Amino acid sequence: MIRLAIAGLGAVTQNIHLPAYAQIQDKLTLVGGCDVQPETRVLVTKSHPTLPLFENYEEMLRTAKPDVVAICTPPFLHREQCLTALRAGCHVFCEKPLAESLDEADVIITAAAAAGRQVVVNSQFPYMQIHLAAKARIGQPDFGRLLYLHATQTFRPTPQTEGTWRREMTRRLGFEFGVHVFELIRFFFDEDPVRLCAHMPNPVGSKSDVLNSVNIEFAGGRSASILLDRLSRGPERYLDLRLDGEHAAIATSIGGELGFEAGLHTRERKPFFAFNFVKGGKAVWQDGNRSRLLAQDGINPFASSTAYHLGGFITALAQNTLPRGTALDHRKTLALIFAAYDSAEQKRWVDLAPYLASGAKNTLAQP
Repeated sequence: MIRLAIAGLGAVTQNIHLPAYAQIQDKLTLVGGCDVQPETRVLVTKSHPTLPLFENYEEMLRTAKPDVVAICTPPFLHREQCLTALRAGCHVFCEKPLAESLDEADVIITAAAAAGRQVVVNSQFPYMQIHLAAKARIGQPDFGRLLYLHATQTFRPTPQTEGTWRREMTRRLGFEFGVHVFELIRFFFDEDPVRLCAHMPNPVGSKSDVLNSVNIEFAGGRSASILLDRLSRGPERYLDLRLDGEHAAIATSIGGELGFEAGLHTRERKPFFAFNFVKGGKAVWQDGNRSRLLAQDGINPFASSTAYHLGGFITALAQNTLPRGTALDHRKTLALIFAAYDSAEQKRWVDLAPYLASGAKNTLAQP
């Protein structure tokens, strides 16, 4: 049974991590949590009255003696907290993004190798059921090769979403949410892209970026595009993906859905009717007007996919194999984000090889 402690007890812990741990309680025991905010500790005590809570991170490590530390604090704290956990002999399960620079990521990767410990990043979106199901169709006769992927988000900021440390991020969209999209693109294409071009206009003059438009090229003419839009005053769409293959398409969406559709397919002159009820997300295979449901996610796909990812990490530790989502692998996702911001500032295509290059290595081979 893995002993796990949590650094940071805010929204991501309360809404994602704690529900995720409850789903895999046969694999772990919670031995401690820490947060500098007393009111946050009080909230967690109400739901977990027997969990030892601390104000000081180092004291928690000394007293709770965890095997794994889940780091759920703002990104500017990740480097030092990862290094402190590694010095204490702990493995690390860190929220995204791992670090605020590629150099910081390399420091963490090197420290983990020297300590003989693993650092895994909770880039959990590939482990949602809808994305696992979509990935399973790639290369199958009814889909073929993946040729193109388009990802979109339209999101309306609120005082709650703009609170605390997030409002201070100037490069926000790429690091706070785009990291998930870049991770999914790498997951589906399963190879490194060769170059990208980004455009990030800010017509409202806000401190943080509000619109990210990114085009990514892979070898052989395959490509992906991203549009992250926080200017739209239309309906919110948390994340929609369209994967175009040789023989069909797959559409995935995150976000609940309840509605009835009726209309006419004009080319075939055939009416259609559909009732849609989705709790957390869906993946649909499409060929023209034909479609079939591939998978759905429940009401909290973020918690269930975190449980899946962390459960795999714990299993890998028990088997002494390399877990998925390591810091070295996550570094490639960070590289794409930094390249995108550089491309937008320089107003040109950038080659990705220099960003993807790293001298750091894992201590175990990827299975």
